[in-house]
Amino acid sequence: MFGESCNNNTHPRCRFCYVQGPTGPTGPAGGPTGSTGPTGPTGATGATGITGPTGPTGSTGATGMTGATPSLTIGTVTTGAPGSTATASITGTAPNFILSLSIPQGPTGPTGARGATGPTGATGSRGPTGPTGPTGATGVTGPTGPTGPTGASD
Repeated sequence: MFGESCNNNTHPRCRFCYVQGPTGPTGPAGGPTGSTGPTGPTGATGATGITGPTGPTGSTGATGMTGATPSLTIGTVTTGAPGSTATASITGTAPNFILSLSIPQGPTGPTGARGATGPTGATGSRGPTGPTGPTGATGVTGPTGPTGPTGASD
């Protein structure tokens, strides 16, 4: 321990020795704290950590009230123009609903083959004679005919 401090006077090779006294009182606080500096820029987002384990399943909630059974009535059904889009609308208030539709007309199909002539039907009964029509105008007088033989004398 030569050249080193020691805390007793009995060390034979001690160059200087000292006796440690009691700890002194705490000194006064330093000056006022300075102002806080500006906030630095936000750092880059770190890597996402691993996903934790799934938590326990919660208890089953209470059963809700039974709702009203809906009533669906068909409203209007219209034929839309060929090539138009089919539409549907639902109106009314719960539970009474009205369904209205518009269905486009399809294109006219090709003319089908002519069918066979059906059998002649039975002759119907003769209808009543109609009323007599008005008398027509008198025609022109025709030429005079040849003179006939003279008759017997008496």
